[in-house]
Amino acid sequence: MSKYQKLFAFVILLAIVGVVVCATIPISPGLDIAGGLRVVLQINPQHKADWPTKPEDRSAKMKTVADTMRQRVKGLAGVTEPIVRVENPTSDAARLVVELPGAENKENALKQLTTSASLEFYYLKDVSTPQNPLGKWRMEAASGEGKDYIFTGPKGESLNSGKKADQPKIMAEVVGAPEVKPILTGSALLANSKSSFKSTSNEPVIEIEFNKEGSEIFRDFTGAHIGEILAIFYDGKLLTAPTIKDKISDGKAEVSGFSSLREATNIASYLNAGALPVPLKVIGKDIVEPSLGKQAIDQVLVAGLAGLALVLLFMLLYYRLPGALADVALVLYALFVIAVFKAFHVTLSLAGMAALIISIGMAVDANILIFERLKEELRAGKTLRAAIDAGFNRAFTAIFDSNICTAITCAILMWLGSPTVQSFAFTLLIGVAISMFTAITVTRTFLHMLVNWQWAQKPELYGLAAGKIASSGWDIVGQRNKFFALSAVLISLGLIVLGMYHLKPGIEFTSGTTIQAEFKRVVSLPDVRKAVDAVSQGSEVQLAERGKTAFITTRLLSENPDFDKKMDQLRESLNEKFGLTTKSEEGEPIFASVTSVGPTISKELTTKSITAIIIASILIILYLAIRFAIGGFLTGLKYGTCAVIALVHDAAFIIGGFAIMGRWFGWETDSLFVTAVLTIIGYSVHDTIVIFDRIRENLRHRQRGESFEQLANRSILETLSRSINTTVTVMLVLATLIIFGGPLLRNFYITMMVGMVIGTYSSIFIAASLVIIWDNLGSRGRTSRRRVDERAFVEKPLAANGVDIAAESATGQTNPPRPKRKKKR
Repeated sequence: MSKYQKLFAFVILLAIVGVVVCATIPISPGLDIAGGLRVVLQINPQHKADWPTKPEDRSAKMKTVADTMRQRVKGLAGVTEPIVRVENPTSDAARLVVELPGAENKENALKQLTTSASLEFYYLKDVSTPQNPLGKWRMEAASGEGKDYIFTGPKGESLNSGKKADQPKIMAEVVGAPEVKPILTGSALLANSKSSFKSTSNEPVIEIEFNKEGSEIFRDFTGAHIGEILAIFYDGKLLTAPTIKDKISDGKAEVSGFSSLREATNIASYLNAGALPVPLKVIGKDIVEPSLGKQAIDQVLVAGLAGLALVLLFMLLYYRLPGALADVALVLYALFVIAVFKAFHVTLSLAGMAALIISIGMAVDANILIFERLKEELRAGKTLRAAIDAGFNRAFTAIFDSNICTAITCAILMWLGSPTVQSFAFTLLIGVAISMFTAITVTRTFLHMLVNWQWAQKPELYGLAAGKIASSGWDIVGQRNKFFALSAVLISLGLIVLGMYHLKPGIEFTSGTTIQAEFKRVVSLPDVRKAVDAVSQGSEVQLAERGKTAFITTRLLSENPDFDKKMDQLRESLNEKFGLTTKSEEGEPIFASVTSVGPTISKELTTKSITAIIIASILIILYLAIRFAIGGFLTGLKYGTCAVIALVHDAAFIIGGFAIMGRWFGWETDSLFVTAVLTIIGYSVHDTIVIFDRIRENLRHRQRGESFEQLANRSILETLSRSINTTVTVMLVLATLIIFGGPLLRNFYITMMVGMVIGTYSSIFIAASLVIIWDNLGSRGRTSRRRVDERAFVEKPLAANGVDIAAESATGQTNPPRPKRKKKR
């Protein structure tokens, strides 16, 4: 078998595996697509110190609770993009609402949400040891399996750490809590705890490491209490009580006493997330329906499939035979992506769907880039086999560099972004990796499998007549000032409105009120949303109890003067349309509950997302500076910097445009807006690098007498077909979503479409022109330095024979002194 026959067999095998995975493993949809578990947790303080009295301290503690919970739910199987919202943060009944999409084990999820994850180290000073013979309690290991201990008191009383009823007594009588304070707590740990099997006994343990302060305390305590007992408690249960054998100076330790590795792994994840500063109890749990509604989801799916069909048709008509093969590769791409999502239980939400759209665009773009290169090689007279290899090899650098930059952005966003941003980044990263495989391996393999067939040799099958723009003579960079002026006007208008009126924040970024309404009959999500929006625009609505309960989050605040009036209007409207079942003591229909809530996306998460974009931009600049360092690092720096400036150009246009739409058309910024901006940023960088790659290649094969400006313009024209065709394919998908995808997400799709157009515009008309300006400034600097040197040379008085006259007068010689010859030895 040849190389490509083996690759073909490998692709077929992967496709079979993908079909099996897709047929046997269900996908994990997000809250917005399939609903999930909604849990209401209320504070349950056990001691006075658990819940402060000052309102500001209570708000700070609930913020810590919310942040800890966000970190904790990341470890739940099958859960991404959780929603965590604080209700009534300053009251004695402060609550936390947690919505979990795709939680596979609901009861286990409830247990993991409520555990306080409190790890405490206590000195058992009242337990008898050879070093402490006066201790009143004797401790011995319980018989049988496990790590339970039996404590025998001075009166013969016995306490077993394995019995739940005895655990509080051990804490109170043996340890002396709460009067006796722990030596150390989980707050002194670094967030790198991990579970493993102990090498000597094969029992599950957690490897922990203290921070600098904790390490010092641990070192001093173990050094001063050798031979005594340091007990480790988790949520009030004694895990292990080892005897201190030696001074521990490195701040590392092992915690044992777990029944299984899974238990140790779960607790390790809780320790990394941090302990809850106040105990919580479950006061409500509901299975909520999709926040988008079934009708909206069906519309999106139908529109998305129609858009994909249009893309396949476009590729077939424009690129003929290679386009047909690319269509097969694109279908395989979709199969592989869905299989990976299912195999790794990736939760697919609306943000993930946006990432899929751009990754499909990148998958198509890679094929378009390769096919345009293939046509160039065929026009140059190469054989089909040679043209295929040359086309793929020359397109590879652009595909590789653009996808690496996208991967850098995704990695940083996964590290610092909010849950929605992390979902977008992870989905896009998977899509980019698979798109590279399908474009570079699958399409190439298919083409080589056909190359020996006589019918596949016909030139008309490769669309050679289409896309010949490079010879059009259009001077794009020569008209750059016009494009700069157009961008400046459009962006300035948006930024002026942004500065005057700001963006209109959605309910996710603001505080508001959550209402629980219970109805007499089953209601539909669109009907309830319409009734609520008539009173309070931009509210969130979720249905539970199979459509008989609604959780409504509005931007109405109790301190607003018209709060009571608006609430009465909303209650009367919902009661008139659907009938409220909850009654007051006087028999009047009322809401089941009304509570104030905080934003689901905090300022800290927003700041982290912005920080992530800045860090990613810096890394992109450095990466491109290295990859494009044709004349050294500083030369390469101009490409990375100009790519990021073009990125900022696109983001500024979209943000300013959204400020205008928010001011006069009521468009709100929410997590969908953030997702759209990230999508546009990813596409913009990808598009720009393709043009820069052609400039890099042409610099190595510069035409005689060609200036850098002419070379850059030629590079843009040579990639123009690819830029237009890639944008057209993405536009086809977005256009069908705008027209047929329903009104609920239309603003999101319009933003994406405008952003894609702006990204293409900046790549063609802005980015390369910025590089030219940078290069011209550098050339002027070099030219001016040469002129200074020439002027200095001219200004020196020279004789006709070129001798320095000043030197002549100083030496008194008409001819310059000859250098002395060295004597031969």
